[in-house]
Amino acid sequence: MVVKIVRILGVLLIVSFCALSIFYALEQQELGHRVGQSPLLSYPSFFEDRFYDIRSNMTRDIRAKDDRLVMAAIDDESLAKIGRFPWPRQVWADVLKRLDHFGAKVVMFDVFFFEEEKACNVEKKPDELLAEAIKEFQSHDGKKVILPYQTTPYAEDGFKEAPEDLLNFMINASQSKGQNLEQRYVSKNNYVIPVLASTGAMLGHVQADADPDGIIRQYLALGNIDTLYFPSAAVQVYMAYTNDAPKFEISPTDNRLIVKNGSLSLNTQGSTKVRWFGTQHNFGQVSIHKLLSAKDDDPEIKKIIDGKIIFIGSTAFGAHDLRHTPVDPMLPGVYFHMNMVHSMLEGKIFQPKEKSVLFSWGILFAATAIIIIVQFFGMAIIDIFAVLLIGGGLFWGDTLILTPKGYEIKLFFCLFSVVACYSWNTFLSFYLSTKEKKKIKGTFSRYVSPAIVDQMLDDPTKLKVGGERKNITVFFSDVRDFTTISEKLTPEQLSHSLNHYMGIMTDLIFKNNGTLDKYIGDAIVAFWGAPLPIENHPYQAITAALQMIEILPSINEKFKAEGLPEFKHGIGLNTGDCSVGNMGSDKIFAYTALGDTMNLGARVESLCKYYGVQLNVSENTLAALTEEQRKMLSFRTLDKVKVKGKEQPVTLYEGLHSTHPFKLDPESLANYELAFKCYQTKKFEEAIKLLGPIHDKHPDDKSTKRVLHICEEFIKTPPPENWDGVFTHTTKG
Repeated sequence: MVVKIVRILGVLLIVSFCALSIFYALEQQELGHRVGQSPLLSYPSFFEDRFYDIRSNMTRDIRAKDDRLVMAAIDDESLAKIGRFPWPRQVWADVLKRLDHFGAKVVMFDVFFFEEEKACNVEKKPDELLAEAIKEFQSHDGKKVILPYQTTPYAEDGFKEAPEDLLNFMINASQSKGQNLEQRYVSKNNYVIPVLASTGAMLGHVQADADPDGIIRQYLALGNIDTLYFPSAAVQVYMAYTNDAPKFEISPTDNRLIVKNGSLSLNTQGSTKVRWFGTQHNFGQVSIHKLLSAKDDDPEIKKIIDGKIIFIGSTAFGAHDLRHTPVDPMLPGVYFHMNMVHSMLEGKIFQPKEKSVLFSWGILFAATAIIIIVQFFGMAIIDIFAVLLIGGGLFWGDTLILTPKGYEIKLFFCLFSVVACYSWNTFLSFYLSTKEKKKIKGTFSRYVSPAIVDQMLDDPTKLKVGGERKNITVFFSDVRDFTTISEKLTPEQLSHSLNHYMGIMTDLIFKNNGTLDKYIGDAIVAFWGAPLPIENHPYQAITAALQMIEILPSINEKFKAEGLPEFKHGIGLNTGDCSVGNMGSDKIFAYTALGDTMNLGARVESLCKYYGVQLNVSENTLAALTEEQRKMLSFRTLDKVKVKGKEQPVTLYEGLHSTHPFKLDPESLANYELAFKCYQTKKFEEAIKLLGPIHDKHPDDKSTKRVLHICEEFIKTPPPENWDGVFTHTTKG
């Protein structure tokens, strides 16, 4: 429950953060670049604006061209031919005359004329020559010249009131009571000199304020000067070219400059975001030097200029008018105005911000919901594909459909929400998985070998606990005469010797992929085949038991050197079905096995002392071995018995270790097996003939003695007619 709550809270936090980030990104655009001074609020637009730039550039046709807009370039060639900048007013007068001659319709200067040009011994002042050229240009129907000036938000840098020359260019505005754009002032330092301002030329302000990341995206379309609204140079160019009369509407919720082809949404400063069309390659261009030196009938120049809008500005590298824009990091500033004019002419204007924010939030919630639903099914590969599919679908859908239609989707935080929610849920799943693995490791590292623990951690689905029926091989071992040994030792010596013995035996169990069930005093209980299934678990159990027998002499040598008594042990193995799992209460439990197979295994081990062997193996375990495994091991038949508490007889076999006398004497082993068959089939005399030489050769072998003695007794007193060769044990061992 806690994990579910944490998961839900995490998702809600991520979605809330992204939704607020979308809001702040739009709000920063609404309030303008000054909000960027606060890093806390500038991060959303930093990511969103750059991501939008990438998408909008992907949809921009770099081969498209708008020949209506022509750049009359103050380029390096013109500077070299005409002379260093600023040029005399006479040059500008000549430029304007040439533009008039070749049929230019509208001319915008991106050159400031804020100082009078001094001249001596001339009939007319240079400024008057330019003024006359402007008047001459505008004397033709429909032709207009736009001169630039600047505004400032600082009262100390501007005029107290708007100059009278500007009053002719106010934009018709309707506004709610008390609603205004932020106050601006006409800059004292860059205003047009009176002789030019009085020519009737249209005046438009120009600014280029960068966003917090240093990239220019916003264009100041309108300036509020004494609650009067004056157009920018680009808006003036649009009006001069189209004869459209834009109207400005300001309300508590939105500010819009309405033009014939749409309406521009303005922020509180009067700026609008530019939908960039292109760079130098997307507009017409002519060098001013070529313009001045061209012949009057030059058809190429005529084609470029006739009926066009001419922007006069600098493209020379040394002119310091290069701007960092979304389409070019070093774009001449005049193209800023050209892109704005193109946007208004084509009606390529951004959709209302309300629509963009609703689309953004809708995409955010829908995409996040989809990835959460997909992750609900818990399939990691599908989750990854879903993230990629959602991300790719949103990116291309917005890039190819919404962006070209003017929707400014805040896609970065929509995608961030998808990735973050996916990562959060994946992290929690990984945490829970790791926690579960630690739990499994902590629980089973006490019982099973590290190799099996690693398998369970790699694939926990293989692990099922809680009383599952499994086919296993059970292992019981016991130290012979441990009571006698303990009486001879101090508690410290007893603990030391038993721990040393148990540690080595347990390591061999783990080495052969066994599971430790428990220690019972000096006894060890283990099994093979759980918690993970092992195909050859009988063989591995026998192998472990034989290794224990073969290592015991080295353990006893160490004990002897320390003055400790030797250990002898008996081992019993049995194979069959058991109920295996965590048994106990909810608070305290142990991983163990229960069932008749376990009981028989314990009885088989207890008979080791009776038969004088170290390893007793039931017929069930032998039957579970493959033929190939049987060939790699050696056994001899001990007896067919009924153990205490059991009615069904079971045949017992002794597992022969590498130094066992019968392992080293195959002939005696073969004769013993033949003799035992004779014994089972009541051929007692034949059995005695075979067992006699074996007994002489191996006088200490208790099993040979036992079978030989029984045969001799049966000759004296034959068994009943229904005797089946089964020996019934009335005690446990």
